[in-house]
Amino acid sequence: MGSTVELVETKANMAMVIAKSVPDRPGIAAEFFSHLGTGGLNILMISESKLADSKADIAFALLEADVEKATKLLKDLTSLESTEFVIKRRMGMLTVYGKKLSRQTGIAGKIFSILAQEAINIDMISTSFSSISVLIDSSYLKPAKNLMLKEFGLEA
Repeated sequence: MGSTVELVETKANMAMVIAKSVPDRPGIAAEFFSHLGTGGLNILMISESKLADSKADIAFALLEADVEKATKLLKDLTSLESTEFVIKRRMGMLTVYGKKLSRQTGIAGKIFSILAQEAINIDMISTSFSSISVLIDSSYLKPAKNLMLKEFGLEA
């Protein structure tokens, strides 16, 4: 029987943008990401953290070259009520794929433990039935990929 993990890929030249204290109400995410999409931007990861007083922080990952365009578009969106952005550049995305990934207990913990053992901090996580993606500092992309390939027996 083969490994649950079938493929490991990386994407460099990414950034993370955090929109601070966005109104926490129905439709704000639709407005937010529709506006970015209409502006021609492709968002690769999304995370929301609820705050007190009906506010939330919305974080997203996109190509680093698109950061200025994204923040400009969002500053034009009056419904945000705030235009404070935290930007983290020089990021990369590591993605682990497998058709049966969602059926394997502990796989996320294993991936995160491998990264932690090498002192690789995770800034954002996204999962689906067949993939687990993490946003990390781009300087760790190649070593992280090599660790995953070795751990899951995918070395060439």
